[in-house]
Amino acid sequence: MTRPQVLLVDDERRLREVVTLFLSEAYDVRQAATGAEAISILHREPVAAVVLDYRLPDRSGLDVLIEIRSARPRLPVVMMTGYGSEALCASALRLGVRDYFPKPVNIGDLLDSVRRLVSEASSPGEEADEGPEADIRLPLLPLSPTGELDLSIQKAIKLIQLRYWDDLTLAGLARELGMSKYHLSRRFKEAMGVTFRSYLLRTRLERAKVLLSGTQGSITEVAHSVGFGDLPRFDKLFKRYTGLTPSAYRAQHLARGNN
Repeated sequence: MTRPQVLLVDDERRLREVVTLFLSEAYDVRQAATGAEAISILHREPVAAVVLDYRLPDRSGLDVLIEIRSARPRLPVVMMTGYGSEALCASALRLGVRDYFPKPVNIGDLLDSVRRLVSEASSPGEEADEGPEADIRLPLLPLSPTGELDLSIQKAIKLIQLRYWDDLTLAGLARELGMSKYHLSRRFKEAMGVTFRSYLLRTRLERAKVLLSGTQGSITEVAHSVGFGDLPRFDKLFKRYTGLTPSAYRAQHLARGNN
């Protein structure tokens, strides 16, 4: 069976070698040191995902990303950068980057991300029937339609991060911000590209990943601590988000730590 192909685009040879070493356990890895080389490979070969550095010798990663989106609109792209900023990250996410890692990159997290994205891309039908929760994976930063950071949405995000475990509602958050819930809902969706509910779900699931990586607390306790009162729903959404059940995710991380 042919293995999926991942294109790694970075001008740092040593980093390419390290990342390739890990990715090659599951994928055929093609390397490119420039944007032009990357685009050439994409036009010739059946690449399943791209790991893309922001700073390249001939152009920026955003320029390459625009070309990728023109040629392969649905191709999963993960971006890395040692020169990150909120504005850069937000621009990349607006252009369709599915995940974003500052350097130095945690190779384990990068590999997990690539595995999830390739798996999702190979089975698109599984996403189509999940309704309004289908966009919970998207890691977005708050931008206004003009591209400026929206301070009211930034505050909303901060409140979500601080109280994700609570019974947080759009109406309650809107009252704290001095806005109507309809106004907040519209501005949140414009700025984030996802609904308030989807972002809250993603925040809870990301925190659950952190808790499950440790050895403390049962799966039920983790679910409750991040705001899920319904364990079957937590299991379903967590598996959808990571590709693993909560128990399998914990077991994988414990096994990795013991190696």
